[in-house]
Amino acid sequence: MEFYRPKKKPVTVPIVPLIDILVTLLFFFIVTMNDLTEKVPRSEMKVSLPTANSLKVNTVNVARSVLSLNEEGEAEVDGLPVVGGLLKETLIANRELRKGLKLVLRADEGCPWGKILAAHSAAVQAGYGDDDLIYRVKKPQLPEEQAPENPASLDP
Repeated sequence: MEFYRPKKKPVTVPIVPLIDILVTLLFFFIVTMNDLTEKVPRSEMKVSLPTANSLKVNTVNVARSVLSLNEEGEAEVDGLPVVGGLLKETLIANRELRKGLKLVLRADEGCPWGKILAAHSAAVQAGYGDDDLIYRVKKPQLPEEQAPENPASLDP
């Protein structure tokens, strides 16, 4: 007894799609090929790019009045608590008593954004301009689970 066996087709490699790739590679090699016997002088230009070390940093130590906001959004001006709803009036009185001092707005990480905006608008309404109002922001830290065990590994 003999079973049916299908005829095997001969294995072929399609060359037509490979011709495009071969021509592209041929052009690439011809263009990038250098004649090693002939040395052609090329013009060079020396460029010095600025680095972080070349920047001049000025540290300013000036007394400032501090408006602090805690996690709940409660305000303090120079360590004295502000009665709810009287932030604008407190800032006006502070501006008159301590003339010439700029205001630093310092907010806790968990402080609601709406409270920060309300404190900013109260400071603007109290007469502090864009040049008189400074924000103090905490530098972002890596979460504890992502923090590397060896801090020296961060250095390049």
